[in-house]
Amino acid sequence: MRLFEEKIMAGERLFVVKEERFPFNDFPLHTHPEYEIIFVMKSSGTRYVGDHIADFFPGDLCLFGPHLPHTFYNKHMPADREVHQIVIQFDENCLGAGFFNKPQFNALNQLFERAKHGLNFYGETRDLAERKMKAMVNADEPEAVAGLIGLLGLLAKAKDYTVLSAQKQIAASIQKDTARMNRIYHYLLDNFRNDIAIDDVAAMANLTVAAFCRYFKQHTRKTLSEFVNDLRIGYACRLLQQKELSILQVCFESGFNNISYFNRRFKKQIGLSPLAYQKQNKRHTIS
Repeated sequence: MRLFEEKIMAGERLFVVKEERFPFNDFPLHTHPEYEIIFVMKSSGTRYVGDHIADFFPGDLCLFGPHLPHTFYNKHMPADREVHQIVIQFDENCLGAGFFNKPQFNALNQLFERAKHGLNFYGETRDLAERKMKAMVNADEPEAVAGLIGLLGLLAKAKDYTVLSAQKQIAASIQKDTARMNRIYHYLLDNFRNDIAIDDVAAMANLTVAAFCRYFKQHTRKTLSEFVNDLRIGYACRLLQQKELSILQVCFESGFNNISYFNRRFKKQIGLSPLAYQKQNKRHTIS
């Protein structure tokens, strides 16, 4: 199983600007040689960028450098999985060979270097970028070019961002390694609500249990148990937000089989008990 490489077609345009809607996101972990900016207007789930794994929500704004493995995945969510997002994809030479190498664009080149790890923007930068990206969707070519330069200038000056992955763009020598992690990720996403035996996951990765434990911790910075519990807690949060279920029902629906452990784990990770979290989200919904 190889790491999927997406083929991006700009047609006659200099770069891609598109507004997308689809029922859910189950796109495999993938790479492409273009830079990519994604603004999520509607969707939540799990985001994978290099060796970074985290939940994402509406308002998520990311910039990925070339050949950096990434995906947004939410097929495993319990309900309301619809995706609505704006995507911009561009090659470093889209405005002409060496265009961004001019001294005037030093700040942009520093941004491109940081983007090799994947960047997530928040705060005022995200709000300003959202307006710029929405304006670019229906802009003509000259307006879109100006919009792209303005957007990159905004991101280059931003301080309100986080670096996502310790791993930079993928090299050919680790393609096989990333494909293996892709296979593991999707197995866990499809099965986290069931009992998962570490022997089965290790066998799927063609590793001994001891080697798998080291391998998985190296790539995710979590043990298998921590990773699966994080998926279950994330799923429980969606259930508490979206469905009228008892805490006991949420516990078992999420893959836990012990209500006391579920309550402890949930409070440790979220900072609230499941019941308090459910009540808080009901108040927000009413508001």
